[in-house]
Amino acid sequence: MPEIVPSEELRAFVRRFYQAWGTQDLETLKELFSRGAHTTVIGTDPDEWWHGATGGEMIAHQTAEMKGVEIVSHDLRAFAYSNVGWASDRAEVTMGAGGAVQCRFTMVIAIERGHWRMVQWHASIGIKNEDAVGYRLTTNVEAIAQSVRDARPDLQPAAAPDGTVTILFTDIESSTVLMERLGDTAFLNFLAWHDRVIRDAAGEHRGFVVKSQGDGFMLAFPSAAFALRAALSMRERIGAGFNGLPVRIRAGLHAGEAIKHDNDFYGRTVVIAARISALALGGEILASDLVHALAKGLGTFTFAEPRDVTLKGLVGDFRVYTVGG
Repeated sequence: MPEIVPSEELRAFVRRFYQAWGTQDLETLKELFSRGAHTTVIGTDPDEWWHGATGGEMIAHQTAEMKGVEIVSHDLRAFAYSNVGWASDRAEVTMGAGGAVQCRFTMVIAIERGHWRMVQWHASIGIKNEDAVGYRLTTNVEAIAQSVRDARPDLQPAAAPDGTVTILFTDIESSTVLMERLGDTAFLNFLAWHDRVIRDAAGEHRGFVVKSQGDGFMLAFPSAAFALRAALSMRERIGAGFNGLPVRIRAGLHAGEAIKHDNDFYGRTVVIAARISALALGGEILASDLVHALAKGLGTFTFAEPRDVTLKGLVGDFRVYTVGG
């Protein structure tokens, strides 16, 4: 069976798109888009919503009007599953004589006639949740991690006798989209339901809620096994859905010695756990190499083949494992 894997080939595809966009290579731009009726191109303007061959044609036409585009990529990620893939990026885009605009891009890419072509492209400009929907929501598990690093709470209640703690970060995939679908009142009920599920599952496995904010949680456990069992339970219960609406969480785990090495723990272990969680896809639980090493000998957990990743702000590669049952 094929697996979802990081794709350097698709990262190169996106960079080729940026190059054609920046050099006004209009023919290449059009060639990179599928011309099928299934294709959708969505821009930042409310009227920029095109289907079929129109999408690629309009991107090429607008590129000619812009009189030059410069794109600086900041977070390009790409994955493939057989002959379908997707990519996302936060990029700084400068158009003509105008100033730089911070854009977010998502792309769905498929093989057509032997070549990768975009079948969906979406550009957006970020707007704060307070301005868009009237709520302040957690937008990054790193906000929780930073708060914990500043406060340095006492984790001794969740520590093993040797002082080690396994950290679990979780948040909800596409929580803003869920809020828009549910509406204000139902979304508050949803958050209360999610909060109960996370706290109940943590409590059943000797977990300690270190910090929660919006839909994001940081939890601590006295062993990797307890943390993994809690994460799997959370995924199963949340995955059952809320009032018929499918919901998926993302989770990341790492372990460290919290009691004896306070500075290193809060300065590094928490950061690694948060950034591993940020790499997880919806419904995915990612464990660090250390968590995998602590749990693999128990024979009660399954792990996919490891992959090496980079974590923002940290030197070197880190090995992570997707957790199964």
